This record gives sequence, structure tokens and C-alpha cells, in this order.
Amino acid sequence: MKSHRVVLRRKSLTFVAWSFALLLMLIGSIALASLADGVDADALGVAAVCLVSASFILRAGRARIVLADVNVLVINPVFTYAIPCRAVREVREEHTLIIVTNGEGDISSAAFGSSLIDHFVRSTERASDEVARHVRMFKGRAAGGVVRRMTRAWVADACGLAALVCAVAAVWAGSS
Repeated sequence: MKSHRVVLRRKSLTFVAWSFALLLMLIGSIALASLADGVDADALGVAAVCLVSASFILRAGRARIVLADVNVLVINPVFTYAIPCRAVREVREEHTLIIVTNGEGDISSAAFGSSLIDHFVRSTERASDEVARHVRMFKGRAAGGVVRRMTRAWVADACGLAALVCAVAAVWAGSS
């Protein structure tokens, strides 16, 4: 049987997130390059702030919904929810896309939060219709409950780790 997989996301969010994250990483790199003249706590602090900001922006920019065979994956910045189609009671929009589950509560998607542009282009409404159509198509084939796990975002996590190293180095350099 052919695998069914559809990714729903706002392409503008991904583009803006990567653009700003790369700009912040560039600024952080310039701050680190200034360390060639000697250790400077301020430069390390600037790099730490830029990298931690890039980490948050990249996590937010990776938010999406994946319609994968008998599951709906809601990938938010911190947690990913694997929701079997059988566990979905309703899909609705209330300033964001919300999946109401049987007994597990409501799961909101960070990928389709309210925005001024969405008021005109209706991306949340279209995504909601697509999720509802997928759930109807695979409703009887899935078993099990909702599974929540941490979202993997390797580039964002690497930026966060580098920010932590820069922050510790900035504190150390400032106290020396």
C-alpha cells in the first residue's frame, strides 16, 4: 500500500524564521570574530543572546502538521503529538488550529496561529479542512492513544548549546 504523507505549514513562517535566524547567527559570528583581538565579555554576551534567540526562532519556524497514514502529527516548538485518527473527535479553528481528542484534551498547533495575513488568505481554515478530510479517510484504521514527545530540532538545539557555552564564557570573562 502506498504511504500517505502530507506536510501542512506556513511557508512564510519557515522563510522568515530561517532568515532571521541566519541574520542572528551572522551577528553572533561577527561578535565571536571580534575575540581575535582578545577576550571580551560583551562580545561573548552578544553572541549568547543572538544564538539563544536564533534557537527560539528556529524552533517556532519548524512548527507544522504532518498527515502520515493513520496519524496526525502536530509538531510544535517543544512537543510533538502523534494523534491516531481514531482519537480525533473534532478539528476546529479558534485563532489557531485545534484538534479535539477523545479523552486527551485539546491540542493546538503553533504552525497555524492567528495572524493578520491569515484573516485574508485563510491558511488555518484550509489546513483545518485538510486535517478533517485526512481524519475521515483514516478514522477506522488507527488504534492507540495520543503520544507526546519532545520535538527534535538539531540546528536549534545546537544554537542553544552554543549560546550556553558563550554565556558561561561571558560570565567567566567578566569575572576575570
